[in-house]
Amino acid sequence: WSKPHDDDHDCVHSQGYWKNHASAWPVSSVRLGNIIYTKTQALLILNQPANGNGLVSLSHQLIAAKLNVASGALATSTITNAILTADAMIGSRIIPPIGAGFIAPSVTSNLNNVLEEFNSDERAHGCQIVTAVAPKSWGQLKAMYR
Repeated sequence: WSKPHDDDHDCVHSQGYWKNHASAWPVSSVRLGNIIYTKTQALLILNQPANGNGLVSLSHQLIAAKLNVASGALATSTITNAILTADAMIGSRIIPPIGAGFIAPSVTSNLNNVLEEFNSDERAHGCQIVTAVAPKSWGQLKAMYR
């Protein structure tokens, strides 16, 4: 028996979830390849149809994977390597609709499949608790050590 999926408590979500739940994003920007995109730009990329561009479909899965990890999903070495490989493959290409980068789908399909499997298997992942750390003033820090 596995517990039912619960969007409020599970830390792994599909790219469709992240596209439609911007308020749930744990970060305000995401690095794809060598370029950092704002949340607004990343949402534009998620809403961009792949239209035969492997760069777009890979970016969809890479955004979701990075948001899942930032939300506390425990990534196996396979997933960590897939994320690093995807970033290296994207490099300095600027992803549509922000830019006009292109990679043939045949080049990205294996990586895409690995990341999509990670992103779509919402109940199979361990989750670590991610807590926001409130910034402290210098005075507050000094007071902790008095």
